[in-house]
Amino acid sequence: MKRSVLALSVVACGVAAAAFRGQPAADAAYRFQQIAPGIYSAIGTGSMVVGSNSAVIVNRDDVLIVDSHMSPESGRAMLEELKAITDKPVRFLVNTHFHYDHTNGNQVFSPAVDIIGHDFTRAKLAGADYMQTGLLGALLAGVPKQLADLESRAASETDPAARAKLAQQVKAQQGLASSLKELKPTPPNVAVDDRMTLYRGGREIRILYLGRGHTGGDLVVYLPAERVLCSGDLLVNQIANLVDGYVDEWPATLEKLKALDFDDVIPGHGDPFKGKERIGWFQDYLRDLWRQASALHDQHVPADEAAKRIDLTAHKAHYASITGPGVNPTAVARIYAVIEKRAD
Repeated sequence: MKRSVLALSVVACGVAAAAFRGQPAADAAYRFQQIAPGIYSAIGTGSMVVGSNSAVIVNRDDVLIVDSHMSPESGRAMLEELKAITDKPVRFLVNTHFHYDHTNGNQVFSPAVDIIGHDFTRAKLAGADYMQTGLLGALLAGVPKQLADLESRAASETDPAARAKLAQQVKAQQGLASSLKELKPTPPNVAVDDRMTLYRGGREIRILYLGRGHTGGDLVVYLPAERVLCSGDLLVNQIANLVDGYVDEWPATLEKLKALDFDDVIPGHGDPFKGKERIGWFQDYLRDLWRQASALHDQHVPADEAAKRIDLTAHKAHYASITGPGVNPTAVARIYAVIEKRAD
């Protein structure tokens, strides 16, 4: 495996933070949780639609952020609210993969910040049809209706507590809709093939591509001295979105992840957790899903019907979303598409 070392000095054009540290506002978009000295998980509070988690790594002279969230608005909120924990400039942003909930904030970091991503991620974000297809195309097409539905529910709700909660959701959705109008997909300007290492002061930060899984270009950020892993959506707290996944290759990629020496995981979604137990759970889930779906494909069962037949209740002790037989049809459609593409 090739190894490239990027040791870049802090430059004056880095995104400046305030000259003091303050307390987060009551309506803050993010909740910062320190996982190890200088290493934080940032999770949305619900006051703004942020989509995914971030990791914030505060080094001696600068800051590295993992993932930029769902909109320019949420990216700007991260840069502003970061002032509560550090006055150092943001120098690096890592995109763990190309999905919009991890990359739509990129434009507010560029050009002052180096945006690091896999070649696959860069190609996706640079694609001429990126905003019209896939998950982002569906988001942009669906937001107006989602907002209208929320507004209608809020207007008809009679319970004061429920109405107040819906009003907050309407406000957050209105902010998202407005911010998406200014969206300009911004690809990484530093492309990673398989490995990059940053040395920032006394901290070593490894940015690794271990193989295909959640997408064709998942990166993880690993801090060996602190034994912390920022896993993106390659490994999350529950079941990751499979719409762009390589379900049969994913377990082998997770096996490489398991070989890293870490205690704490900051995932792309859900709360941080400790240990490697979830890797085995998810490997078993993926293998079972692939086995059942590929068998039904070979029997020429349509994907929608196969989704009803697949039974993953053997894994429900680990995944609260499993309540009975049946899986999301988009997951099965993706497996069928992967099988058929390889057969061409």
